[in-house]
Amino acid sequence: MDLTTRLSGKAAMLPMSERELAVLRLLGRLGMVLGQTIRDLVCLDQHEASCRRLLRELAERRLIWQASVPNINEAGRSQGRAPNVYGLTDDGRQMLDSFGAEPHDGTFERLIARSKQAPSAPAVAALVTETYQSDWCASLLDQVRRTPMLAGVHVQRRYAVTNSEGALLQTIGAVIVLAFDPEQKKTDRPAWAIPWLTDGALAPAWRIVRLALEVDTGVMAMRSIFEMAQTYARLSADGTYQGLVGGALRPVVITPPARRARAVAEVWMGAWEGSPALLSSIERTCHREHGVLWGEYLALKGNPVQKTSLLGALLGTVDQWPAKIAAWTGSSPRSSVSQVTGKKSNVPVAP
Repeated sequence: MDLTTRLSGKAAMLPMSERELAVLRLLGRLGMVLGQTIRDLVCLDQHEASCRRLLRELAERRLIWQASVPNINEAGRSQGRAPNVYGLTDDGRQMLDSFGAEPHDGTFERLIARSKQAPSAPAVAALVTETYQSDWCASLLDQVRRTPMLAGVHVQRRYAVTNSEGALLQTIGAVIVLAFDPEQKKTDRPAWAIPWLTDGALAPAWRIVRLALEVDTGVMAMRSIFEMAQTYARLSADGTYQGLVGGALRPVVITPPARRARAVAEVWMGAWEGSPALLSSIERTCHREHGVLWGEYLALKGNPVQKTSLLGALLGTVDQWPAKIAAWTGSSPRSSVSQVTGKKSNVPVAP
């Protein structure tokens, strides 16, 4: 082995802090993630400069990649300083495996990573749409981790559903599994830590919520939405989701703008009668203070549709939420969910 090979190998195996591993694990699950989102989730108790240094060092080691996401105004023109977006590289994924940070039960295999030989920046359309999806998931994570009831969480974007022969049946925008322990009154995990579910073991007493995030950018044909709903109905009925995540998935469909929601709701209910799906719009999915957890959603199961919260009555009401999370020791978030609120959304919207 020559000197260059030995040195590069040693550099790759430099010690990793818990915080660095937390960044890699987050990126593998969410894909493309804005720097501000990483700071809010993993570095909320650190100075902003410390988080920038951590990300810079991971990028220099080629464990993560970095690009700039365009800041697009309503006229479709770029404006202001372009924020940085990050993702996991193949080397970063291998680093997680070297440290045994992720089990080979499907968790490691589904992590999203790019080759360090890939172009420096992904396509613009992918950047703006995928960072919206990752911000939605991050907003939910940021809120649910505040309750001591949270026993564990699984999140994976671009979730591929295959049959026993390996044929692709569906690619879900993001799968989210939340496990709550009603008896757990306090927790000793750091405020920045996210308790990932990795061993697949769920206690019988836990309350489990399984969500499937789908974002309609406004350019999807109604026929495609009809077929999406039919696919969810079919895979729910034949037990596919039961085998993958232990139970039925509840689709959460986000559509811009709000005026499109009625048409999407009608098509979805026509394709899947009695569907457990929830529907919201970019303008309504995010509560001003408490993120997507307490946004406005419509339950498509009944006719007429009814307003509901994302997790129903499981966590009480939005008015009760501040008291329920009063013991959380994290600082107030700087809120990286501007893209989720829709006020500055970069998600492409059809005219």
